[in-house]
Amino acid sequence: MAADGFLQIPYVYYVYLCLQMGYDCVEMENNIEAVLDTPLQTVVLVVVSLTLGLLAIKLLLILLKRLLLVSSLDNAIVRFVTTSIRVLLWVALLLHCMQLLDIPLGSMIALLSAIGVAIGLAIQDSIANVANGLVMIMTRPFKVGDYVRIGDDEGTIEELRLMNTVLSTAENKKLILPNKTVFTSRIVNFNTNPIRRIELFFSVDYSTDLDKAIAVTEKACHSCQTVLSSPSPRVELSRAAASSLDILVWVWCSSAEYWNTYFAVERAVFDAYKAEKIEIPFDQVTVSMRKDSPSRRPRTVKTEASK
Repeated sequence: MAADGFLQIPYVYYVYLCLQMGYDCVEMENNIEAVLDTPLQTVVLVVVSLTLGLLAIKLLLILLKRLLLVSSLDNAIVRFVTTSIRVLLWVALLLHCMQLLDIPLGSMIALLSAIGVAIGLAIQDSIANVANGLVMIMTRPFKVGDYVRIGDDEGTIEELRLMNTVLSTAENKKLILPNKTVFTSRIVNFNTNPIRRIELFFSVDYSTDLDKAIAVTEKACHSCQTVLSSPSPRVELSRAAASSLDILVWVWCSSAEYWNTYFAVERAVFDAYKAEKIEIPFDQVTVSMRKDSPSRRPRTVKTEASK
């Protein structure tokens, strides 16, 4: 019973909101009748106040936007601040005009409050997206142009909005993620640090001189222009696999040159192995054939009948 009563609370609250809004609408109808009896001078004053107020709001917002754009604030924050101030000024201007018409503000404020609560309950997910978007804009886990991994998705940040984040994937597809999902996911930013490390593996045959293979590989890495000399490339034997000796290569490059360096090192090492006649093995399986020893041959047992 307690659980059923708890589940019915939101519906009772919705009924209360509807009744409150209906009462406010009746009050507004009575106020409109009072407005129709307003003198002409008051109506002219309201029209002038409304016109001048809208003009003043427009000029103020233009000045405010220019000041915010000069600062280091993100464009999304600038849009959010200007939009919020515009709505607040419009509401204040509307209430001022109603006061000039001698309309009681209590009913209007109550009506706006009821509507605001109903809208807030309906768009609570959108409000969460906006809140998380503001936090990300202020903390800046990434910026436009960064290559990131968000959960299982990867791409370049194309736009950071208040409601969602837009990614451009490697396949040139546009991916739109809600900010609530982005904020609660694991974010990997590949462009935060100025340099990145590339890890590669190369395989050589067991008959290869290991010291020579390591020296040739290291020389090939240094021949790539985008490979940094500090930190210096590191080439070591990683493991002795089933069919090959695997050589581990670590090279460092600038974050912007990651893929260019990756492909350049792959090509340089392949060409160096080919020039030095270092064999790159295929997977091999050795099959040995052997004869049974005399001790393993089946013995023949002579019976009395065979004698």
